[in-house]
Amino acid sequence: MPGDQDDVDALFGGAPAPQTPLPTKSPVDSRKEARVRANWPARVLLAADRFVALNVYDLSEGGIGLISEIGIPAHSVLTIALAVPGLDVPSRIVPVSGTIKTSHMTVRGHYIHCGGSWVQLPASSRELLDQWVRRLRK
Repeated sequence: MPGDQDDVDALFGGAPAPQTPLPTKSPVDSRKEARVRANWPARVLLAADRFVALNVYDLSEGGIGLISEIGIPAHSVLTIALAVPGLDVPSRIVPVSGTIKTSHMTVRGHYIHCGGSWVQLPASSRELLDQWVRRLRK
């Protein structure tokens, strides 16, 4: 069934994404749009078979803030997969994948913050994320 946990695991190479605690402050990056806080699992593909697990820290219409315990290269175009809660049923996960261009990597305590702007994102996924941004702004 589309949108269930098996789809998300397939996006993430079969292994569940670990949950990383959120830090208290947001990193600075080049996004000009207002950001909203989020805490969703995600993964980026660094090489043909090397995924880095991370968490979505914040969202905006133009990009995404991420945190991880492992560094993500700055100024790189990377494939990303997100486990986005459904708008009507938040317990139902909607897998979203696309590409981002990372803008920075900042170390804060035990965590590494990374900001990225969307390079490629399917229209339906962009609409879902934009709806979440609008909902979380309220």
